[in-house]
Amino acid sequence: MVSKTAGRLYYALKEKDMDDFLYVLKLQLMDRLTPAEVDEQIALYEDYINEEIAGGKTLEQVMRKLGDPEKVAGMIVDHYKELEEQKKEQQLRKWEIFQEKTADEINAQIQNPEHGFHAEFKENEGWDVRLGKLKLNTWYGTLIILAIILVIFIVFSELRP
Repeated sequence: MVSKTAGRLYYALKEKDMDDFLYVLKLQLMDRLTPAEVDEQIALYEDYINEEIAGGKTLEQVMRKLGDPEKVAGMIVDHYKELEEQKKEQQLRKWEIFQEKTADEINAQIQNPEHGFHAEFKENEGWDVRLGKLKLNTWYGTLIILAIILVIFIVFSELRP
């Protein structure tokens, strides 16, 4: 397995320098995160190391503080798993909230003027979208919208020399 090999490689290194740490970290993350996430994390740690060195610490101090790249990779993967779980929970909560509402509750949240654009959700029919009295989500409403777009296109094409 790559992770055990990479961990042994880390301990076998005589000199713990930044390139070695980042290489081992990348090996640890490659099969566990997407390529974009791996690149993001490698860039983040490279920037961190450079900032610490620029702040007056030695490379050895920074490497000692970071520790084993295998453990660091484990923490990174755990963090991404937590983020994914939180995202799933939020999506589930949004879906549950939507499922619990009736058509009247949904319509109460939509501000519809008496004239102009109007949208209403009907329990068994779905959305009723209107512009004035013209029902836009029907075949003739769509045809009228397409005709208007075509007229605008023709007018603009005639205006161009």
